[in-house]
Amino acid sequence: MAVGAAVAAAVTGAVWAHYSSSSASGQPLAASAASRHGAKSGAGTPAPAAAAPAPHTYPLQAPLVAPASRAFPSEGQWRVLATDSRGEPVVQGTLLHAAGTSAPVAIAWIKESAARFELHPGYAQPGGSWSQPDMLPRGRRDGLIATWNGGFLMGDSQGGFYLDGKQYGPLVPGVAAEVFRRDGSFTVGVWGRDVKLDSDVVGVRQQRQLMIDGGRIAGDIDSLFTWGVTDGGATYVRRSGVGVTADGDVVFALGPTMSPRSLATALQQAGAVRAMELDINISWPSFMAYDASANPGDPRPFKWGDYPRPAERYFSHSARDFVAVYARATGAQGGCVDASGAPRSRPGGDTLVAPLAC
Repeated sequence: MAVGAAVAAAVTGAVWAHYSSSSASGQPLAASAASRHGAKSGAGTPAPAAAAPAPHTYPLQAPLVAPASRAFPSEGQWRVLATDSRGEPVVQGTLLHAAGTSAPVAIAWIKESAARFELHPGYAQPGGSWSQPDMLPRGRRDGLIATWNGGFLMGDSQGGFYLDGKQYGPLVPGVAAEVFRRDGSFTVGVWGRDVKLDSDVVGVRQQRQLMIDGGRIAGDIDSLFTWGVTDGGATYVRRSGVGVTADGDVVFALGPTMSPRSLATALQQAGAVRAMELDINISWPSFMAYDASANPGDPRPFKWGDYPRPAERYFSHSARDFVAVYARATGAQGGCVDASGAPRSRPGGDTLVAPLAC
């Protein structure tokens, strides 16, 4: 246990320290920061007493590891990674001990119904001209709460890429797919079985096969050929994957030294009933959460997990495709957006309609 604790602290200490400002009850970072920096108001005037935080609609997830079974003290305990404009912790994170290695795997959970998901192309993969940019420039960051990496090189993915009516390669039946719908919703499934191309689908990123299907890990999970060519033929490399829970929420996993089985086991432990591997090897996997407390229009990114790329990587042109996640409740009073992120009026002009009902 001492080794696991030391590795966990070394790999993720800075990130964990940043998010430890959240209280055990799930108080969002913005509220915690306000309480830390608001001891004085004006020229020596004491700040008013902070009101007790309202109960969250989405409380912190239940711990994934019982205290007696933890490899390091905080294993399996959730922290707030990003909140929406109402302070709801719609992105949460935890660390797990990865099977077969002492290095921890970073897990993120996203409340799917409270978020809007966008697929972005890379300038090299798939390449070409698309409706979405290959980066997130200023003006496209309001409400941004998370980003994660795409998949293999398209030639190795065994599937295709589709975005707003344009396609690169065929969308192959039986291949695993990230699917993005016009209303901003997201899922993972088998193309032709769980999902298909219809008028509601605006984005598809296919890759190989599901690692987890029906809550079960794939029978050939130990076949390295199935799960991509690794650096130097190593079994344990940096890997990432994404899945959906039985409730439709999204879980993401990333670890620095993981086999296909250890990645699948982490996603399964996080609650995935369907999950697929994304990119692998040292340079590509990443997950960023975003803190908008200082500047809602230009939130500050933070790395969640162990990887070398900078947290700002998608603020510049990206060679490969990626996913951007926005809070549905954005702006000071919340709001409605369409699938492109453009503001729109509330149904019937009713200003009392909750943002999530838009």
